[in-house]
Amino acid sequence: MIYFIINPAAGSGKAKEATPVIERLMQARGAEYSVVFTHSPGDFAHVAGQIDFDKAKTIACVGGDGTVQEYVGLAAQRDVNFAIIPAGSANDLLHSAPGGVPKFRAFEEKIAFYTNKILDGRTIPADVVEVNDELYFFNIGGTGIDIEVLKGALPLKKIFGGAAYFISLIKNAVIYRTEEMTLTVDGESETGEFLLLAISNGAYYGGNMKIAPSAVIDDGLITLCKITKMPRLRLMTLFPLVKSGRHTVLKEVSMHNCEEVKLEYQGKKTINVDGNLYEFESPLAFRIIKSAVRLVV
Repeated sequence: MIYFIINPAAGSGKAKEATPVIERLMQARGAEYSVVFTHSPGDFAHVAGQIDFDKAKTIACVGGDGTVQEYVGLAAQRDVNFAIIPAGSANDLLHSAPGGVPKFRAFEEKIAFYTNKILDGRTIPADVVEVNDELYFFNIGGTGIDIEVLKGALPLKKIFGGAAYFISLIKNAVIYRTEEMTLTVDGESETGEFLLLAISNGAYYGGNMKIAPSAVIDDGLITLCKITKMPRLRLMTLFPLVKSGRHTVLKEVSMHNCEEVKLEYQGKKTINVDGNLYEFESPLAFRIIKSAVRLVV
């Protein structure tokens, strides 16, 4: 059985439009399938209740990176394939998967391409990151200026799509203030003011921005992008560089391959996890789970 989890709100409604394309291909191939629509963010329990894990061969998320983050936990460390049919405003994770993201002439062509991948059934073992033993993410999580960028981008996405992130970046370069935290990477600790901490399994986020150029989804490691406080004029030079991954030349930017990252701070902190926002009290721990998912490629 192939289960398609469809977020009808993803991609300003584009994900819902993928449904007839998927169903037509499934029926043409005589494949057994079921469509499960999400009703709202935080719908994990409802969706999980619709899946018979004894019969499930593949769980496919139809939507953006946020949809994938919410439901990758259904497949993590289970004997089931996990697939992504990109239908969101930004599908950054797939840029880090083998083959990248091809160009398509039409939306239906793209949906058919990824649906046929599911039917072909080729997979690789891919890692995920676990947060405080509570949730998983596949691509990138963290905190810093990107939180405010995401908040600012959300109301702009319907108009500007992936470009909304860059517009919000420019605004927050002027107004954002850093906070002091203690960062522990594989047991080594430091305290300081960090502009951004990106705990990365994939390389891209925020509309195809290459925040962690060396990150690989199947190497068994987190790639931590650490950016320390910098003058605001210098900060303005950061964002054009992130798009291509050339920000790594700046002295305030460093990359660390590791297995665990812990953050300690005052009060609660908002964390960006593949475009979804969660609040956590200190401490906050990230841990790589190696080969946790059989990813359809």
